[in-house]
Amino acid sequence: MQRHQAGDLTGAEDIYREVLNTDPENADGHHFLGLIAHQRGAPEKAIQLIGRAVSLAPDRATFHFNLGAAYLTAGDTGRALTAYEEAARLDPDNISALQILGGLLGQAGRFDAAETVLRQALDKNPDFPEALCGLAAALNGLNRWAEAASAAERATELAPGMSEAWTNLGNALEKLDRVPEAETAHRRAIEADPAAPLPPYNLGNLLIDSWRTVDGIQSFRNALAADPDYRPAQGNLLLNLLYLEDQTEESLFREHSGRTSHWARTSSRSVARQGDAERRLRIGYVSPDFRTHSCAYFLEPLLSAHNKDAVEVFAYANVQRPDDTTARLQGYIDHWRDIWGMSDKVAAGRIEDDDIDILVDLAGHSANGRLGIFAQRPAPVQVSWLGYPATTGLPEIDYRITDEDADPTGASDQWHSEALIRLDGGFHCYQAPGNAPDVGPLPYRHGSGITFGSFNNLSKMTPAVVRTWAAILNTVEGSRLMLKGRILGNAVARDRILQAFAGHEVADDRLVLHDWIPRDQSPLSLYNQIDIALDTFPYNGTTTSFEALWMGVPVISLAGQRHAGRVGLSILKNLGLAELVAGSEADYIAKACELAADPDRLETLRTGLRGRMMGSSLCDAGGFTEKLETAYRDMWRKWSAGA
Repeated sequence: MQRHQAGDLTGAEDIYREVLNTDPENADGHHFLGLIAHQRGAPEKAIQLIGRAVSLAPDRATFHFNLGAAYLTAGDTGRALTAYEEAARLDPDNISALQILGGLLGQAGRFDAAETVLRQALDKNPDFPEALCGLAAALNGLNRWAEAASAAERATELAPGMSEAWTNLGNALEKLDRVPEAETAHRRAIEADPAAPLPPYNLGNLLIDSWRTVDGIQSFRNALAADPDYRPAQGNLLLNLLYLEDQTEESLFREHSGRTSHWARTSSRSVARQGDAERRLRIGYVSPDFRTHSCAYFLEPLLSAHNKDAVEVFAYANVQRPDDTTARLQGYIDHWRDIWGMSDKVAAGRIEDDDIDILVDLAGHSANGRLGIFAQRPAPVQVSWLGYPATTGLPEIDYRITDEDADPTGASDQWHSEALIRLDGGFHCYQAPGNAPDVGPLPYRHGSGITFGSFNNLSKMTPAVVRTWAAILNTVEGSRLMLKGRILGNAVARDRILQAFAGHEVADDRLVLHDWIPRDQSPLSLYNQIDIALDTFPYNGTTTSFEALWMGVPVISLAGQRHAGRVGLSILKNLGLAELVAGSEADYIAKACELAADPDRLETLRTGLRGRMMGSSLCDAGGFTEKLETAYRDMWRKWSAGA
């Protein structure tokens, strides 16, 4: 023990082994050897040894505490949480165990439980800054931002150098729409720990939400300079690059490939299995969006229509907060696996154990995506579909599902790490929410002029988009533009957007700005106040375009040179409305103004769009699923043939 405390790990290890040679059931011997393994960076060995100590002496709180630490190092937060729960149960006065447990509960989305545990720690020591910091994070998760700000502020007073406390304060202040103060807090977090990636990452998110995309991207780059493997910053950097006008297929390919080239690839075994090319396939879907999310509108038709004689479906759900949609989707799935909090390596091992034939990613580099699992190559065939409008840059993903309009043959292929599989009739199948309101009458008929609108993520609203939309408003007399987006809850973003349009001589009263509307308040009803939807570019809308069309609102889109800017073309062409797709900004302006001048056509479109959609390939669940299953079968046949 003295040698161990003095840092002589080798000498201490020899002594502990001598103890075990004499007494193989000595719990302390196993425990201390486990601690040495942990200190040497061998968490798996530590888990084995400390786990043995726990089995020999299950009532020793310290053993559970250190087992939790080893699980954390190994990336298995689920088992770590269980270990710390037991440590806190056995020793409720151990405020460190309570504080770590509270943090893990918060990470797992169990914010109520996290608050309870952290307040227990604070009852014992009200000036425990780490517990106050964790409490602020939990309260942020519970949307109790004023309380979160108070807890975080107290933590910064007690520990001014605690970067995470400043971060939690910044997150709370942003939600309270105290944006300049939030930015100051995030910059204080950076000052407190310049080598950490989290503070510039959070600052980047604030800047993006303040409609400062270029500044936000630079902040994500700063986070990656601190830690090139920090996945949240990688994802947000790559996603926001898609919004910029100066990016090309080539530049995006190089950025994506470069960011994933050094990812850990530590698969425990090779997936060299091959099998009967015509047997029932085991298909696995990996997603954080098995919940109420836009992706669910496209995923549910597929899951509900799968031919269970041809495929056996597995879901690997990285869902932090399951909801009613989660439960409904679960009903379509043969095998449900919860991978939230699981490391890439552990999750990949579970997928290998399930003998998945084709593994499909549904999120790419978007929030809570799990591309790191795919880097482990847990399945012989791996596919990207639906949730990310660009190459993943990951060579371990073999195919990407698209169509000819979104990715024309030849021009797109060389700038993808995946082989492109182009489905006839589009690569989307939409299922409208069951509570979608009826299509209302044409708003123009109320006599208030044409109302244009866009409910896209307003980070997609580039200077070129503002310029183009302003030209439309300045041409169509009496018109106005309705915008809805989460960032409009940010006062700085609202002011910047108003100033941008004012720079093109569009007065504030021509703009109608709506913050995010909760789904239980029927946000689709707002389309009944819009005559014409305007698509963003070079990153088109997807769900927003489907929703507009379902609500009878025609969409004017601009076809660009890369996938994200050609989704509008794919959607509208498959509805027989390719005439609404422009080839240039001038053409976009002309089409919008021409449609605005033809209320009879607008009325005809409004009354017929929902039926047109229902009769198209875009809402044909059976037909779409058959096409995708055929593509899966072709992929598997190639694999089975050794291609």
